[in-house]
Formats: sequence, structure tokens, C-alpha cells
Amino acid sequence: MAPRAQVAEKNSRKPDKAPISALGLVSPPPILVEAPTFKGSLAFLFECVKDRKVDLREVPLAPICETYFEYLMGQENPPIDEAAAALMALSYLIERKCWLLLPTAEPEPEEDDPLQLPDPSAHMYALAMEELEERRLQREDLFFRQAESGPDPYEVPMSLGTVTAGDLARALERLLRKAVPEPIQPLNRPRRSLQEMIGRALRALTAEFRPLDAFIEWPFTREDAVYWFLSLLELIRLGRCAVRIEAGDVAFAAVSYSV
Repeated sequence: MAPRAQVAEKNSRKPDKAPISALGLVSPPPILVEAPTFKGSLAFLFECVKDRKVDLREVPLAPICETYFEYLMGQENPPIDEAAAALMALSYLIERKCWLLLPTAEPEPEEDDPLQLPDPSAHMYALAMEELEERRLQREDLFFRQAESGPDPYEVPMSLGTVTAGDLARALERLLRKAVPEPIQPLNRPRRSLQEMIGRALRALTAEFRPLDAFIEWPFTREDAVYWFLSLLELIRLGRCAVRIEAGDVAFAAVSYSV
């Protein structure tokens, strides 16, 4: 019987589970091999050679390689996983056959043992993880807030009494309408420090409740308005600023002086 190989037609019905072969969860293309001493699929040939149940010297590999290339060229978008599995099988078979055919003083290498998982090493980074956790807590104490805060992560994560997030948004909107156009700034200009802005806002708070625009000297830009607004929000979160509705507008005051 002349050695040959061909691609078998696949069943149109998809299997219920991913096929498992000697090459893992992904089976190579259904390439059928017919030789004087072997008849079966490429995956089965790979498994038999690996277990030393077939003499690979009696199985020509050229027809199998040719069939594999025809399989790749005959499809517009061949499945990459299947093609890679077949290529791995063919590479293994060619390497094994080279050891059988080429005269060499070295013995054929034994199969590698299965890779062992490394020993747990998380304890080696315990000090670094503790330091990172401490810095995260310190950062949260300044002005950062977690996305998961509050009963609704998209709402302001603190109690504002009768003041709602919509009230704060409308106060910011009114302030932005009074802002002057932004001057042209160089792209590499240093960024403003929000932490310094929070300190400035804290010093500006008094016992008297004042609206948002009372904290900013005119003229101011939209960037100034946003920084003032964010600074007051962080002071509210830290318990240093009180907020309430006065004359239909949101007003702010220092907590230590509030009545």
C-alpha cells in the first residue's frame, strides 16, 4: 500500500465538549495517515510514536507534511489552534525520525518529565505587600475615594443630609457658566496639585455658610472652578466641611465653626 495522507471531512454537528487528544484540549486537523505499518489520524500517530508503539522509520512523513500544507492553503481562515497543534505534532515526528535515521554517537534524548509547579513564593513579597497596603490607606486618607464607596458607587460616598448629588452638580454648572475662557497653556506646563488646593480651600472655609462662587476670586477659569469644587468635596468626605441648601443654592462652611 502506497503511503498517503488526507484530510477527513468533519461532522457538521459541533461536539458537546472540546475534544481532548494527546496534544491537549485542541485536536489537530483530522489528517488521516495510511502507511504499511500504521493507519489512523495524525493525533493517534503522535501518541503512538510518543509511547514507542510505532516504528517511525516505516512511516513516511513527506505525504503528511504535504497534506498539512494543502489543508492550510485550502482554507481562507484556517483555525489557528488546530493548525498550531498539527505543526507541533509534525515537528515532534520529524525530530524523532531524524534521531532514528541520522548516525549519531549520542543517545536519543529521553522525554522530559512533566513540568512541576514552583513552590509558593508569596511570602517573599510580604514586606512589599504590607508597604503597598499602608501607602494605599494613606492615600485614601488624603482625597482619593474608592469606586465601590457608598450604597451606590456612582453617588457621592458620604452623607450630605438634605443636599443631593444633583444639587452639587447644579451648583458646579452655575459656577462654570460664570468662568472666563481658558488661556492657551503650553502642553508641558506642570499640573496643579489638588492636595495644595484642598489646603487652600480649608483655609477659606469660615463659620458662615457661603455659596460656591464666594470662594473664588473673579475672573476664574473652568479649571479653577473644577479644582475648587473637587477640593470642597474632599473636605466634606474628610468631615472638615459642612454643606446645606440656603436660598435655593448649595452653601459650604467649616465644620469646626458650624452651628
